[in-house]
Amino acid sequence: MIRKIIMYISAFLPMFLIMWIKEILIGIQNIIENPETYSLKSIYLNPFLILQLIFIIFVSGCVFWLMKRNKKTGIYTVALIKVKNRSAEYYLAYYSLFILALIEFSLSNLVDLVVLVCLLFVLGIVYIKNDLFFMNPTINIFQSYIYEIEYEINHSIVSKLVISPVKLSEGDFIDIDISEFEFTFLRRKHEKYN
Repeated sequence: MIRKIIMYISAFLPMFLIMWIKEILIGIQNIIENPETYSLKSIYLNPFLILQLIFIIFVSGCVFWLMKRNKKTGIYTVALIKVKNRSAEYYLAYYSLFILALIEFSLSNLVDLVVLVCLLFVLGIVYIKNDLFFMNPTINIFQSYIYEIEYEINHSIVSKLVISPVKLSEGDFIDIDISEFEFTFLRRKHEKYN
């Protein structure tokens, strides 16, 4: 369950980072427009901005830990029977949430912060219950794709989500981490020989 929560929160890292930058720019604008009222201390001593930065670093560290932990397992070499790119699904709805958050919410306003947390909580329930790991722009930013793949192991078909830095297609032979998660990571794509 913790892995699902980490993947869910990581999907919002770009949004949190952009909102954090927005708050800093608003602080700078306040200093320029009202230097007698605001100072640089109002930015770098702002508890909301400090907590946001700690949160962004913490979640980034958790994602890194998750990826490293998964690599400690063994490796399967599999032939892909079926491949479906899930990276771009539902992005229109997802980015509309980003735009709403960037325009309407201020992370230094307690009421906006509570409303945003409630909204993210509700979305998190849907995201986790429906295994919507493919709706994660953070993975795309790092030039990776999310595929739903099928392969055969011991005469049974296995379906799994795989995070891959390269494009995959049916018939490819790949090495993937043996994973207890609902998703795994590509280790290597084998070259096709003619």
